[in-house]
Amino acid sequence: MKIRKLNAGDAEAYWELRLQALQNHPDAFGTSYEDAIKQEDPIGRVKDNFESPDAETHGIFVDGKLVGNATLRYETPAKLRHRADLVGVYLAPETRGKGFGKMLITKMIQIARERAGIEKINLVVAATNPVAKHVYEQAGFQQFGVEEQALKLGETYIAEIHMALILEGNK
Repeated sequence: MKIRKLNAGDAEAYWELRLQALQNHPDAFGTSYEDAIKQEDPIGRVKDNFESPDAETHGIFVDGKLVGNATLRYETPAKLRHRADLVGVYLAPETRGKGFGKMLITKMIQIARERAGIEKINLVVAATNPVAKHVYEQAGFQQFGVEEQALKLGETYIAEIHMALILEGNK
C-alpha cells in the first residue's frame, strides 16, 4: 500500500475510479455519472486539475493499482485562504474495511498542515454514509451542520452533513 500525489500519468486510472464512484454511490457526490460521461475531454480536465496550484489529489495504491483517492481544494479569495475543502474521497469496494480510508484521510490532514496558512479543513458527507462520517470523526472532524435536501436522486432527497477540522498551530 502506498499513498502519493497523483499526476498526469494517473489521469486515466483516476477517471475510471471516479466513474466507478459515481455509478456505485450516486448519493455521495454532487456530480452524476450521466453528467460526468458527457464531459468533453475528461482526461484532459483531470490532467489540468492535477497541475492546479489550488488543489491536490492523492491516491492510494495497492499492488500498483489506484484503489482510492481524495482531493484537497484550497480556497483562493483573501478572506477564505485559511481553509481547504476535502472533496472527492472514494475507496474501491475491495479495499474497504482495511483501514485504508483512515490512512488516506490522515495523509490529507498532514498535507493540509504542511501547507502554509491552512487552518481549517471542511468537508461534506452524505447522511446516507455513516461509515464515512465515523472515519472523519475518528480523524478529528466535527459536525457543524446538516443541509436537508442537499441532493436529489429521482424523487429521493439526500441530506449532507457538514464537518470541519481546526488545525491547531497552523496560523
